[in-house]
Order: sequence, then structure tokens, then C-alpha cells
Amino acid sequence: MIGSVLLPLLVAVALIVAPPSRPTATSTFAKASTFAKATADRSADRSGRQAESGRVTGTVKLTTASPARSTASAYEGRSVSPRAKALPESRNVVIFFDGIRVSVDLPAMKASIAQKDEQFAPHVVAVTTGSSVSFPNDDPFFHNVFSLSQGSTFNLGRYPSGVSRSRVFAKPGVVKVFCELHSHMSAVVRVFDHPWFAIPDDQGSFAIDDVPAGAHTLVAWHERIGERRDRITIQPGQTTTVTFTLPVLEPGQ
Repeated sequence: MIGSVLLPLLVAVALIVAPPSRPTATSTFAKASTFAKATADRSADRSGRQAESGRVTGTVKLTTASPARSTASAYEGRSVSPRAKALPESRNVVIFFDGIRVSVDLPAMKASIAQKDEQFAPHVVAVTTGSSVSFPNDDPFFHNVFSLSQGSTFNLGRYPSGVSRSRVFAKPGVVKVFCELHSHMSAVVRVFDHPWFAIPDDQGSFAIDDVPAGAHTLVAWHERIGERRDRITIQPGQTTTVTFTLPVLEPGQ
């Protein structure tokens, strides 16, 4: 009888003397130190990747082409007036690296090619695979956007003013775009399976960041002359400067 009374009392005393354990300052500090180390490791990894890459900047200089006229359109051209002023020809050049592999998924991009004054504007866009390009109709009449390019054949159908339709480009390559209703209209979508490309600005300047260090082939492309290639070396943490001269301007342009 006495034993049965004393046993609960002993258990209660034990709980009072030794309450449930709580995190100590030492264990909290250890967890904080572990988190800080993990954060530092991630920062070091990012810094390491940056240290293994460089930057390329450059200029595209455009010169006059031979008198023989070349056209990228699949149809015979015609004169349409009035027409909005076209963008500088440097905006129709694409600069990109050839042969660099990427092992991660590329973020999808969104681009737009408007149909205005019976023109596609801009004439050239460059995107990564999986990106979407919209084709808004800003003219007061119908358009029909299509392509017969290998690997990206599509037809968006006829649609009226104020309507926009889009297309996702899943494969790398050169996609030539036309309007079924206006044979003189054409545009180009360059699709890449890596992020190292750029379209020069109005002055012909361009820059490509985070290029893996090493010897690579840099390409300047224009639809009328094709590719011009240059072998360059990217130094870790440094900027490499390049100049391309492209004979694409028509006489009087």
C-alpha cells in the first residue's frame, strides 16, 4: 500500500527536478552556423561560376553590298506606300556563339513581331527554344501569318485588326515568316538552344554576358549574306571585344 502511494510521488518529483529538454544556446548556434555555411557555399558556387565565365562586347559595322540585289522573300517584291520607317539594318543582325552546350533548362522568352503598314516589325527576333512569339495585327485589314520552314511549319490563319495570335518555337533554327495575303511581307525568327546570343542596337553595339571561358566560335548572321565567323577566346572575369564588318547595305541605304 505504501509502495503504491510513493511511486506516483517519486515520478512527479523526477519530472520537477528534470523538466523536458529544450534547445540550448549551443544547439541553436550550431544550427545557425550550419545555415550560414550552406549560404556561404552557395555564394561561393555562384562566384565560382562567374569566375569561370567572361563577357564579349562588340560592334557590327555595315558596308554597302554589291549592286546585285538580293531578297529574302519567297515572293516577288512590290512597292507599298506610305510605309513606316524601318529599323536600322543593324537590328537585322544576330550575334551568337556556335558549339557551346548548355545542360540546364532554358527560361522561355516572349517576343513580338507586329504587323503594321504591311510590314513585320521588327523584321528579326531571336529567342530560346520553348519561347513564344506573338504577331499582333495593327493594320486596319486582315493578315495571315505562316511559315514553311523545316521543323517549324505553321499557319495562324486569317485574323482582323486588333487581334494577336502567337506561336511557340520548340526547335532551334531559322524560321522564315510570311503573310499569305501580302506577298512582300517577311520576317525571321532565330531560335537557339542556348542563351549566348544578341541583336545589336541601332548603333550596332552588342554584349553577351556569362560566356563560358575558353576558345569559341562567334557568329554574325544576316539573312542576305549568311554567316561571318570569328574564333575568339573568353578569359575568366574579363571582357573580349570583337568587331564584325558586314556588306549588307544596299546602294543609297
